[in-house]
Amino acid sequence: MDPSFGPADLDQTLSRRTDPLVDKRLGERRATNARILTGSILVIAILYVARQVFIPIALAILFAFLLRPIVQILERTFLRRTGAIALSLGISVAVLFLGTWSLASQINSLAREVAAYSGNIERKLSFLKRSPTGTLALVERTLQRVAESTEQLERADLKVRVIPERKTLGDRYEEAAPTIEYVAAAFLVVVLVFFLLKDREALRDKILRLAGRANLTVTTQAIGEASHRISRYLLTIALLNIAFGLIIGMGLVLLQVPHAALWGVLSGLLRFIPYVGVVLAAAMPTVLALAVFPNWYEPLAVLVMFLLADQLLAGFIEPLVVGHRVGVSPIALLMVAIFWGWLWGPVGLLLATPITVCLTVSGEFIPALRVFSILFGTEAPLEGYLSFYNRLLLGDRAGAIALADRHAEASSMEATFSEMIVPTLTFAAEELKRARITTVNDHFIKDVTRDVIARLGDRNAAVSDPPRRVIAASVAAERLSLGTLMLSQLLRREAWQVDSFTELPVAELLEHIRQVSPEAVLLSCSNMAHLEHGHSLLAMLASEHPDLLIVAGGSAFSRDAAATVNAGATFVPAVLSEAKEEFLRQLKKSQKRPRNFSGQVRVPGV
Repeated sequence: MDPSFGPADLDQTLSRRTDPLVDKRLGERRATNARILTGSILVIAILYVARQVFIPIALAILFAFLLRPIVQILERTFLRRTGAIALSLGISVAVLFLGTWSLASQINSLAREVAAYSGNIERKLSFLKRSPTGTLALVERTLQRVAESTEQLERADLKVRVIPERKTLGDRYEEAAPTIEYVAAAFLVVVLVFFLLKDREALRDKILRLAGRANLTVTTQAIGEASHRISRYLLTIALLNIAFGLIIGMGLVLLQVPHAALWGVLSGLLRFIPYVGVVLAAAMPTVLALAVFPNWYEPLAVLVMFLLADQLLAGFIEPLVVGHRVGVSPIALLMVAIFWGWLWGPVGLLLATPITVCLTVSGEFIPALRVFSILFGTEAPLEGYLSFYNRLLLGDRAGAIALADRHAEASSMEATFSEMIVPTLTFAAEELKRARITTVNDHFIKDVTRDVIARLGDRNAAVSDPPRRVIAASVAAERLSLGTLMLSQLLRREAWQVDSFTELPVAELLEHIRQVSPEAVLLSCSNMAHLEHGHSLLAMLASEHPDLLIVAGGSAFSRDAAATVNAGATFVPAVLSEAKEEFLRQLKKSQKRPRNFSGQVRVPGV
């Protein structure tokens, strides 16, 4: 039932007293929340303490998702599955090994060359030393005094001879242990990726068995769709980041920036870190260009190149290639990057975006992971009318109006009434009945809703020639019911001219009807204390204008629709979505009869 036209008719068993069943449900909810909080803290602690175990597993799963589309294509050839996996892994390992070796050699070369570039930086920053009391001069003098005081504390006449200590086998193992651990971890990642790709159907069947027979269909669809979308997304993002690194590398080669290949590879890797990665990638070659070149053109050209390349990919290519199938909130990406960076260090920063995407997509299909889809996704966390209701409850008039405007622009005024305004009023009536909101909240909600309805009606009103007129009036100086107001705005959109009256005396209202000869009258009554007066006015209108279409709206009229129709109303709308259609249908029926506005009825004093 539309609350604007009819009574709320809510559950009469609702009471302000505490219900034992409600207390039980609240207790269960608190216990569930406590278990979730405790479990989350425990999981985070385990991930931090056992990060040396989980990081290789996470990397293996990530590489398995990345290589899955490639393996699926190659295994259709003569290579079959084993050969396709071996070839894909072999190429990937070779590329990573050669890339790591090249990066290490270029970093060593860069470290040896940095000292030769310090003169250019000093000359470029010399213009900042405007006076002996400048900031840079003050810092320079302070550092010089600290260095001099440190030298005075040293005893220059003391000669020390260092005798190298013979290293035992244990000492040599401790030096080589980190390298051995990294190599072993990399080998385990490669082996794990191989078996994840080779036995992926068996792993899927194990998950289906855990889900149970009852959830077999849903779980199968969820796993298939989620894995497909994650694999495609991660592979696409990886290829785009590789393209970004190639663009940066070739651009730096053209600008003659030293070690362009190093900066290109680092740019592609750092772009996996959301937002901050591109800034870090641009800072390093820019500083190097500042040190190498004698002027400012090359450093500025490097910055502009990074800006244009990132905007090209993020603003044009990524929306076309990736689309909005996997949407992750920017705020969520930044927060998750901080979290995983704290938890797992640099590897966590690189894995933050892939892990977030996996959790977000999985949450769309797996109910247990729905929390991640809500927290990380870009979709609205609340339904449209709940967001509107939330703004109203917080007293945010401007925000509520803006939300209604956006909804109307995206759909239509009628859809906004049916999908946002009516559900909000219904929900507010239920909350008022349960004493969860005050009458002040309820009045504010209705006042802002009335403004929204009038605003949308004025924006969408059309004009017809000749004008088709409708009169909207209320009983006993009431305000028009929200349902009547919405119906009148819908009629204005269909090029009807609506004359609205709320405080017009009955005699003047009847005289106005005689003069303008409207097509219909919308009469509103929401207060039960005015119902008898409303029925009397309906009887007057029906007696004086028997062929006039009279629509009776408001909760008081709707509470006893049969009595309202017997009093003289043509019909009493119940649902807004059907009110306009019923109005037009009844109007067409009344137009087939001759119109008569000549009757005289005695109007009692009011």
